[in-house]
Amino acid sequence: MASSSPLPARLISLFGGAAVLAYAIFAALQIQVLNPLATVPGSTLQEIHAAVGQTADTMGWGLMIVILLIGPLLAVVVAIFTVRGRLSAGTALMIMLALLALGTPAYFMASFPAGMTLADTFGVGGADHAPWAEILHAISLLAVVAFALVGIPRAVRAAWTPAT
Repeated sequence: MASSSPLPARLISLFGGAAVLAYAIFAALQIQVLNPLATVPGSTLQEIHAAVGQTADTMGWGLMIVILLIGPLLAVVVAIFTVRGRLSAGTALMIMLALLALGTPAYFMASFPAGMTLADTFGVGGADHAPWAEILHAISLLAVVAFALVGIPRAVRAAWTPAT
């Protein structure tokens, strides 16, 4: 049985998992609250949902929840394996950064139905009208950069380490 992991690995698991969860929650808030309010200024969220309810469209809650839950669920699995000593701190960090980097494509897939519903219902473009998704995209970009900064040296060290 593997022993418990050292403190850095546990901290990476804790903070990485929290970051992935916060990303998913903020993405859901952007998709279902902030963007609809920016798309139809002067309307309340209840008025927007009432107008959507009069059409055959939906705001894509089911797809959004499924897509946005994938990252946090994977982060929990990584945290469990890391705390149990089965993943190193470096590997846990790489996986958490990868999950954050994949946030932008997940956000796009999760927000597509809601964006199209708003576009069809209110005769506007389907793209984001609220600027807050830029925060999500910036976090994903920073995660890509951090992934490269951490991953390239790890790969070079692994390539130069003689096999035993």
